[in-house]
Parts: sequence; structure tokens; C-alpha cells
Amino acid sequence: MLDFRFGRILLMSLSHKGYKTLNHRDVQYRWMMKNRVGVNEASIYTNAAVGGQELIAALPRIVMLTQVTEAIDFANANGWKPNQAGVPMRCKHTRKGFVLAD
Repeated sequence: MLDFRFGRILLMSLSHKGYKTLNHRDVQYRWMMKNRVGVNEASIYTNAAVGGQELIAALPRIVMLTQVTEAIDFANANGWKPNQAGVPMRCKHTRKGFVLAD
């Protein structure tokens, strides 16, 4: 979230409302399910980073916690930089696992 005060851009931490915490491989993440145009998306951030790169994972209708951890592992293996600012990384769940989304 950006805050425009006094003509400057200040990076602010995201609101914690609605986010769930998840500890995976000794890293704490925040994630929230969103339904956009009939597709379930998990929005995932590291808990410590402010303004870090977001991971958006398209998931099936019924979501298990293991799918969220699989999305994190897939993203980390494919260049997700959760502690650095950048455009959101998108992936989607298929029957064979996760793939990068366009």
C-alpha cells in the first residue's frame, strides 16, 4: 500500500485484517483467499517484508493448506523474491502441479 503524505511516497505495511499466518520452512507468510471473476486466488506475502513481491496463486474451488505451501515452494524455485519489491508473480494450480501464469 502506498501513502502519499507531504508530497512523498511512503511504503506502508499491509493491513493484517483477513490475512492468515502460515509458518513454512522457517519463514512466516501472510495469505488471504480472494475470489476474482469466479477464480479462487491466494494472495501471499512474507510477514517480515514491507513492500515485498506478492505471489498470486490461482487455486481450485476447494483449497487445502498444502496447496498454499506447494505454491510457495513452486514460486521460490522459479524466482519469487518475496523480500524485494517487484510486480506480482502469478502461478496457477493444474492437475499436474503448479505452472507459471501469464
